[in-house]
Amino acid sequence: MSESPNPIRPWWQQPPLWIGAVPLLLFLLLSAVDLDAAKQFTQEGQTLVSTLLGGTWQWMVVALFLIAVVLAVSPVGGLRLGGPDAKPNLKFFDWCSVLICTLLAGGGVFWSAAEPLFHYLTPSPVFADVTGKSPAAVDPALAVSFLHWGFLAWALVATTTTITFSIRAQRGEPLRPRSLLVSILPRAWVDGAIGDLADGLSVVAAVAGTVGPLGFLSLQLSDAAGQLPWLSDSAGLQSLVVVLLTAVFATSTVSGIQKGIKWLSELNVWLTIILASGLLLLGPGVWLIGHFFSGMVTYLVHLPQMALLPRNADTGSWLNWWTVFFWGWFLGYAPLMGLFTAGVSRGRSIRELVLAVGILCPLVTNVWFTLVGGTGMFLDLKGAPITDALAQQGINAAAATFLTILNQLPLSGVLIPIGLVLVVLFMCTSADSMSYAAAMVVSGRDEPPAPLRLFWALMIGSLTLALLRIGSGLGDSTSINALQAFIVITAVPVTPMILSTLWMAPRLAWLEHRRLGNASQTRQL
Repeated sequence: MSESPNPIRPWWQQPPLWIGAVPLLLFLLLSAVDLDAAKQFTQEGQTLVSTLLGGTWQWMVVALFLIAVVLAVSPVGGLRLGGPDAKPNLKFFDWCSVLICTLLAGGGVFWSAAEPLFHYLTPSPVFADVTGKSPAAVDPALAVSFLHWGFLAWALVATTTTITFSIRAQRGEPLRPRSLLVSILPRAWVDGAIGDLADGLSVVAAVAGTVGPLGFLSLQLSDAAGQLPWLSDSAGLQSLVVVLLTAVFATSTVSGIQKGIKWLSELNVWLTIILASGLLLLGPGVWLIGHFFSGMVTYLVHLPQMALLPRNADTGSWLNWWTVFFWGWFLGYAPLMGLFTAGVSRGRSIRELVLAVGILCPLVTNVWFTLVGGTGMFLDLKGAPITDALAQQGINAAAATFLTILNQLPLSGVLIPIGLVLVVLFMCTSADSMSYAAAMVVSGRDEPPAPLRLFWALMIGSLTLALLRIGSGLGDSTSINALQAFIVITAVPVTPMILSTLWMAPRLAWLEHRRLGNASQTRQL
């Protein structure tokens, strides 16, 4: 493994560190000086970017998935990431646990309740003939949720990027986003300012995508804790929640993949299994199983139409808020998630990677969305007030809806604490993985120094804390929403790098396959 292009400089003097930190700090400064200006900038920027690049992102995500599947079933699918002699560092269950908890993250937990219910209330333009808040809206709602969190989403985050990073690393390139530009731009540019910019902006996109949900989750947890008789929702309680969350994921990322991150991921998976079993056994189990399969059929039948929904006057705003927003969010994660996945997937074959990331993990995600969102729709159809808060408050009621669903079930006193812990741990797993991946980018090493991992963990926590303090009122999430819109903007400079993997991943895989084949023939001679 080669070191960074300038190994003499300590990590705190590396340009990607400051290129990644300064834009976020400038955004926070703008928000502190004029929050309305920051909100206007991000909202208008999101609309502009979504309009100009939304169609490209839609086609790109579909192409990424198809290329990943072709690579998996082709002869190159047997190539091992890290080289033919590389051995897996994690057992298959542990490996899948880390992948699910890192890539699904806390956002996938509270969205599992909110998104199906949003589409159940107001069906997608693809299902414009379906009446909202009716039995007929259940399967289309699940299908659209599967689109945004299923096969295509997972392929975008960690298939072609992971393959490209892994093979580049075998050839001595540093584990940095700049490695995606090798053979595309001149070497002097890749090792110089352009490479520094690619690394730094990739960190910006990933950290922005982590800070927004972390801050939003902190507001929701503070509001939930404020319902207890001895606590009240306040700025101090919100800050305390952020500090506690930061302490957990900072400790985890400093402990490393084999200890803290692995342990949190395994705990997440077992708690998810417990909660999922509770939803299945205490809720409408047979109804949920039936709608999982019927929802999957609806998803697969309408997948091309949903994924490539054309933009027009009727679909433009819906696309911007839903499909294009999610693709921008996940696109921003892709370079650092690809790096992280390459690190934990060493020794796994390309076929195993695509099977786990492109098929198994999405299916687990779809089951989870069915259990949580499906239970909510079933209860709402039976007259429970599940969708009232969503209809009135929109996104601000996302996490509260998750708790409302659990509160309607038997043994809610047990399910709600498990659900709260699950959301917290999923978010911490995402944050510790992003801290680890950001440290990999700055150092160019697959095992970055512990102080650097701690730096990024504290940076994420501090940015979240500062962003919450900017809010003008108690429980105000305007700044969080502005940063979530900022996520789409930060995905713009990342787009060319991910687009390059459409061509680079299959090319590198075939060249590596031929090289190993020739080497084998030479040994036989």
